[in-house]
Amino acid sequence: MRLLRGIYEGPGSHGILRVVASMHDVWAVLRALPSEGYFQALHGAWTRSGEPAPVSVSPVWEKSAGSREPGDVDRDLAAVVRRHPRTEAVVLARSEAALLAGEPTPVVTLPENETGRSPELVTCEWERVGMGEAEASDLALADIVRAHARPAEKSATPTVNVFGPPVFGPGAEAEYDEVERMLSLLGIEVNARVPLGASAAHLRRLPRAWANVLLYRETGDAATLYLQDKFGTPRVTTPMIGAASTGAVLRSIGELCGLDQGKARRAVWSELATTAKLPWYARLQPPETFRGRRVAIFGDFTYTLGLGYALAREVGLEVGACGTYLTHLERDFLFHASTFTDEAFVADDPERVADRLKNSEPDLLIGTYFEEEIADSLGIPFLPFCPPVLRHPFVQQPLMGYRGSSLLADALEDALRRPKQERSEEENAPPTGLPWTDEALDDLEEIPAFLRGRTRRLAEERARAVRSGEVTRKILESSRD
Repeated sequence: MRLLRGIYEGPGSHGILRVVASMHDVWAVLRALPSEGYFQALHGAWTRSGEPAPVSVSPVWEKSAGSREPGDVDRDLAAVVRRHPRTEAVVLARSEAALLAGEPTPVVTLPENETGRSPELVTCEWERVGMGEAEASDLALADIVRAHARPAEKSATPTVNVFGPPVFGPGAEAEYDEVERMLSLLGIEVNARVPLGASAAHLRRLPRAWANVLLYRETGDAATLYLQDKFGTPRVTTPMIGAASTGAVLRSIGELCGLDQGKARRAVWSELATTAKLPWYARLQPPETFRGRRVAIFGDFTYTLGLGYALAREVGLEVGACGTYLTHLERDFLFHASTFTDEAFVADDPERVADRLKNSEPDLLIGTYFEEEIADSLGIPFLPFCPPVLRHPFVQQPLMGYRGSSLLADALEDALRRPKQERSEEENAPPTGLPWTDEALDDLEEIPAFLRGRTRRLAEERARAVRSGEVTRKILESSRD
């Protein structure tokens, strides 16, 4: 994932690499220019584990005839198996530059690994210039699952596969843990977690499960559809965000696994009494806490819709606007979001997003790390709950499930504590800004609209610090350093 200003998701190749880096015994070869091989650095900074990402770069460069330098894609693919003999699948990803070069798909027979058989080669022939990270991760996981899943008898006792976020997903491991904890309350075991922590052996036994739980549609949609069509494994797709949606998912899983519905209800009631705090928060707060309060939400597909449902139906907030940057999921997103807001939209340009969110006049903004600047300029609380995110705490907390609903209740308590009229008075207070020179104003106009509010404030703070009576071009530039 490239966390660059103005880009919500990275190129398709990074979606493939995120899936591969989430798994065991799977290796990726990235066909790219040498300068595009920065995934290793991102992986190291995010995981903090000290373990290198299972990714090799096959450089796209001109070499003299007979050269043994890296860059021969057939040789680089085969070299992975020799250097990493436990590898059971090799995935080829191509950067934007490699796709533009128009190289043909390699036809290569991989050498045998230490098991005595050749690893599966996944070539991702559907890659195209301009494909986003999320779409590519979904298709790549489906290809890897298709290469490994084999017919198998259903497990003797109920089990499910959990398809969740890949590496770099906010609190990804905690999300899997929370779902597994809740399934254990029903007496249901997890057959496999996919892709995070999955190995080729896990993928081969996927058809044993009685159902697939799709936590994160962005990455597991195509794979679970394949398992449904090929092996008849049903799937549950409701986002598990908020107490109501979590309970609905648990009841659906219980039904698919043939459990006594009374057992599922008792597990839900127990969690509502001891773990889930969102329903209690919504009921115990005075009505004026939520009456007339508008929230705007922007981000990916799963977290954005899940939060929209929870805040509109469980808490009673008005969802003034709800949007996503995932244009390839536009039709489905608009269909679902329109059930709780009249302002559903799809946009991947930050300036357009800023305009739509500001026009909704929200009292609370939930979004990606980009939207913090918008909340700053509006003077309203901000909750960074939607990918992509910059924050990565050492101790992860889930946003899904009953524990996640309690985290959401705490966040809302902090964000909505101030009465609405106090915030309105602050927003309507007369401006206290310093005068600006014409040159500084011209430079300010060149800054994206969603960043101008914070830029103006920082520049004026800098001017006061240096005892200047106005904001000059030099002060503006120094405030941005």
